[in-house]
Amino acid sequence: MKWSINELNKYRLSNNTFDYIADFSTYITEDMIDFIDVSPVKISGSFKVLEAFEQYLFEVKVECTLTIACAITLEPVDVPMEFETSLIFSKSLEDDNVYLIEGSTVDLDPVIWANILIEKPMRILSKNAYENFDESIVTLDDDEKIAVNPFGKLKE
Repeated sequence: MKWSINELNKYRLSNNTFDYIADFSTYITEDMIDFIDVSPVKISGSFKVLEAFEQYLFEVKVECTLTIACAITLEPVDVPMEFETSLIFSKSLEDDNVYLIEGSTVDLDPVIWANILIEKPMRILSKNAYENFDESIVTLDDDEKIAVNPFGKLKE
């Protein structure tokens, strides 16, 4: 969702809450190999205008369901997510916790997507991931010795 700076200043005292549903399926790229899908994301919260610092503070609650591939079977696994975060936007970049306002609008969607990726679990296992999992140990005979240094033959 985008707001202009004028809108934020206008609604700072009366209507400073928001509640909307965003579609982030277009944010999924090919390099996200374990990421399959994301449900419509429910975003709600409020904002404050910090006039002394010329900053806009958003208190955001995010709810969605991610579909991620199981780390062992690659089966799709639904992972419900719910988290809260605080986002600070400013026209001047003061530290790493402040997001820069480019132009005259504040766009929450890319920042919320980045927070979803941060909150996403690193590894997901399906309920039956270990049922067909077979760990085998490979032993080598004396004839099948592995070269300790693969670059050792280059000297010769």
